[in-house]
Amino acid sequence: MNILLSLLLVFIFLNSVLKLSFWKWGAVAIFTIGVGAFLWNVLDFATEQSQVTLSALVNDPKVLSDMAVLVTIESAVGMVFCFVSLRDFYQGRQSRWSHILKWFPGVLLFPTLFYGLTQTIFAFPGASFTHLAGWYGMGVIGIILLGSRALKSLLPERELRLEVHLLMNVFVTLLGLTCTASGQIIYVPHSEPLNWLLLGEIFLFFSGLFVLGFFLKKYFHF
Repeated sequence: MNILLSLLLVFIFLNSVLKLSFWKWGAVAIFTIGVGAFLWNVLDFATEQSQVTLSALVNDPKVLSDMAVLVTIESAVGMVFCFVSLRDFYQGRQSRWSHILKWFPGVLLFPTLFYGLTQTIFAFPGASFTHLAGWYGMGVIGIILLGSRALKSLLPERELRLEVHLLMNVFVTLLGLTCTASGQIIYVPHSEPLNWLLLGEIFLFFSGLFVLGFFLKKYFHF
């Protein structure tokens, strides 16, 4: 697997841990139980995978394109949470949208952990799959529990953690797009005519987002 994709998976995990720093300790503990149950249930499926098959899968441009879309959507949800929470912080209130978005930990964490489990199995051939899964699961749970609390201690100001979370989401989005582009670009053209149709579609897209945001704020108090 290329370095960019490895870096993307690492930052998806770190971004999820950072998001959990906004949760209470009990909620994080319950979430880690769910993570442990997930890893235990996918163990049999992970042991059936081959290194060649996974390597071909993560280097498939179609798979990378789908991954970039999912990464962008999830990062967009994270950025909306940051903007809404920062707005609420400076206005001295908490909207229902901020409360709802806070409890979305991210779904890409789970395929990331699954891939990490398969790589752990490949790294220790001949070892007991059950023991490897147990050690891997305990390590992940420990990092999530201690990491989320450590981040909250290092960055006790909620608004500062929101700003870091926002920057992390932007970085994850750029990494996701870069991974897709790096797998598809074959040569760099010396010159290319300006694509007015594409520019017009982009302008209409962002204009639509602006209009949508205006009406949400005016009529739904978003």
